[in-house]
Amino acid sequence: MSTARRWLLSFLRSTSGRALVVLLVLYGGYQVWIGIQASGKVDPAVYRQVDEEGFLAVKVRMGFPPERFHILEIQKFGRIRRVEGNSVEVHSVLPEGVGSLARRYWITSIEPLGPGDPDGS
Repeated sequence: MSTARRWLLSFLRSTSGRALVVLLVLYGGYQVWIGIQASGKVDPAVYRQVDEEGFLAVKVRMGFPPERFHILEIQKFGRIRRVEGNSVEVHSVLPEGVGSLARRYWITSIEPLGPGDPDGS
């Protein structure tokens, strides 16, 4: 048996090794859960609203009025146009950014900002 393999088996038998394996499994499970949840948050019509520059305008909804932290996180994906109640209007969002935005556990849904909405595209 090689030295590396013996070291690995010894590490996995230790308390630290088992704790690390448990943490990695929990983290992987959390990532899978967030990915599954994210796919259900995005309205399919969002991707049909791409403007001529390739950006989207979306309405991000949460279960509570957003605080500074939430606004700053959302602002990483586009320009904040308006905050009203539990929703934030965001412009200039790249299509690939919508999925990343939906992975935030505190976001309940992402909808297109349609022509009927003020400042909508």
